[in-house]
Amino acid sequence: MLHRTRQWLRRVVDNRSSIRRDLRLVLSHASDLPRMFVPFGKEPGARSEMSLSSYSSTSDALVSLLQLVVPATRESISQGSLVCHPPRMAREAENSRWFFINGMGTAPPVALLNASELARHFQRPITLIHTPTWGIVRDVAESITARTLRKDGKLSRPALNVLIDALEKQDQVVLVCHSQGTIVASYIVRKLLRNATTRHLVRKLEIYCIGGVADSLEIDPQLTLAAGHPVPYVEHFANGRDYLAEVGILAHLDSTAGTVYCLSGRTGHLLNQHYLPAIVRGDFCQRSSRLYGYARGRNPGPKGAESVAMKQLEQHG
Repeated sequence: MLHRTRQWLRRVVDNRSSIRRDLRLVLSHASDLPRMFVPFGKEPGARSEMSLSSYSSTSDALVSLLQLVVPATRESISQGSLVCHPPRMAREAENSRWFFINGMGTAPPVALLNASELARHFQRPITLIHTPTWGIVRDVAESITARTLRKDGKLSRPALNVLIDALEKQDQVVLVCHSQGTIVASYIVRKLLRNATTRHLVRKLEIYCIGGVADSLEIDPQLTLAAGHPVPYVEHFANGRDYLAEVGILAHLDSTAGTVYCLSGRTGHLLNQHYLPAIVRGDFCQRSSRLYGYARGRNPGPKGAESVAMKQLEQHG
């Protein structure tokens, strides 16, 4: 017990500048905290996390609410074993696999709802890697521990081995992460790049961060130079008045790799209600992002230098 206490004190001392930074961010954007859940019901066709009709039963909605507010240790319903299939599926690229890591406060019915909406919008099977909620207070504490105090805990461990296995077997792996899931993704990338046996696999990885809370995400300069595009390939989507994005990605642009697409006056943090419809319409990026290129079953084609070369070849016959 004494040894653990000393470890925590050392971690607090070592990260005191990050603690001061995050306290300033939390307080300076506090007025936008209530805007995390609004607007409500203005996206036609969106299966909102706050609507009873989005769930298969009233009990699912009730369970989601109770798990959000009642602290308890809970198990994941899927560590890469559960796949949500779209109602219709376009012809999928050979050797490609999509994963989703949820955000904080996400009970099983909400995680399934999020993954199902991703599958519907992108017309691809989505493999769920579920981070269970232990109650919103404990989830926030876990996020602070992981981000501010640089202690991963159990957040990234279940997802890491699943993604390594997929990267070894597939030509392309796409990871979509929301909220706290972006912290998990940042740890996964760091571990993959720092391990000599997995570093080369990262060239196959694409990461799309939505409403990101992470304060950093790195790419590999050498692999990037060799590939002609960022490795891993990264894009971020943020509502400018989303409180968690304000203290996350939008406050740490200098330490976060990847293109950031932001709608400055837009509010809300919920994946289904506040992000996915706008991403699929191309509102964030004027229809220029790679993630938008996947919407409705499309394929955006090659990345970086390879894409430029192909366009030049088409132009010159």
